[in-house]
Amino acid sequence: MSPLFFVSQRVYVATLCMILALGVGVSLWLSQQEAAAPVLRDYHVYQCVTGAEARAPGQKGEIFNLLTVSSIFAREIADNLCRSADMARHYHGVQISWKPRSQLRAEEVLNEDYDLIWSRTHSLSGLVPEYSTYYEPLLRYDQYKVYWFSRDQKPRLERDYFQGKKIGLLNDKLSHTFHLLPLASLKEVGLDISQQQLFYFDDAISLYRAFRSGDLDLVSGGLFLEQDMDIPLQRTLMADNVTAATLFVRRARPANIDCAIADAFDRASSGLFSAHRDFPGAHKCVGVGG
Repeated sequence: MSPLFFVSQRVYVATLCMILALGVGVSLWLSQQEAAAPVLRDYHVYQCVTGAEARAPGQKGEIFNLLTVSSIFAREIADNLCRSADMARHYHGVQISWKPRSQLRAEEVLNEDYDLIWSRTHSLSGLVPEYSTYYEPLLRYDQYKVYWFSRDQKPRLERDYFQGKKIGLLNDKLSHTFHLLPLASLKEVGLDISQQQLFYFDDAISLYRAFRSGDLDLVSGGLFLEQDMDIPLQRTLMADNVTAATLFVRRARPANIDCAIADAFDRASSGLFSAHRDFPGAHKCVGVGG
C-alpha cells in the first residue's frame, strides 16, 4: 500500500478529531451561557396619549392610571379621557388595566398606585378598612339588570332546564355579574353546583367568544350583550337590582377632572349599563348628564 494512502488517512483522522473537538467545545460554551428571559407583553393594559403640550426631552409626564375589572370598553374609556382637554392640562397620558378584583393588593391601595379603581365598597373595605383615607367614590351605576343568555330557546329558571348545559363563568370570585349571581341562580333552582358543567375564563372577551362559537350554552350579562353579539339571543332576567360599578378616585387629584371621568365612562358604557347612574358632582359639569 502506498505511503500516500497512510498520509491521507492520518490527515483525515486528524481533521475529524479537530471537528469533533470543536463541536464539543462549542456545545460546552453554549451550555454555560444564561439565556435572557423573554420579555412578555402585558395584554391587560392599554395606554393612550392626551393632547398635552410636548414636554422637554427626557421628561416623562404624569400618567392617569385606571384599574377596571373587565376589558369590555376599556379602550374606549381611555381614549375618551385622552381626548379630554381637562385631562390634558394635568396628564400626559392615560393607562387603563384590567384584572379580577381578587388580584388587587392592599399595598396598591395604600401606595395609591391607581388614580381610579373600579370596585365595590365592601371589596375595598375588606382589603383596606381605612381605604377612604386615600380614595372616595365618584360615580356609581346601580339597579343594574343581569340576564341569562342562550343562543336558542329562552332560558327557564327551572332545574331540568339547566341540567346538562355548558355554562360559562368569569374566573373572578368577586364578580357579581359573571360569577356570584349565576352560581346563586343555579343554587336557587335546586342544582348541585359541583355536578354542573362550569367553564371558567380569565376575561369577558374570551368568555363571550366561546359562547358565540357554540362552546357554551349559557352565559350571564347585561343588555349590552345583545348589542355586541351578531347572533340571535334569548334572555331571561336573573337579577334586577345589582350594583354594576362604583368608581373610586384618589382624594389627591386635580379638582376639575371629575366631569371628564364621568363623561368618559358615560360615553363608553351607554349600552353597557342598563342601570341608574349616581353622580353627586354632576351639577358642576357642563354637558354631562345628571
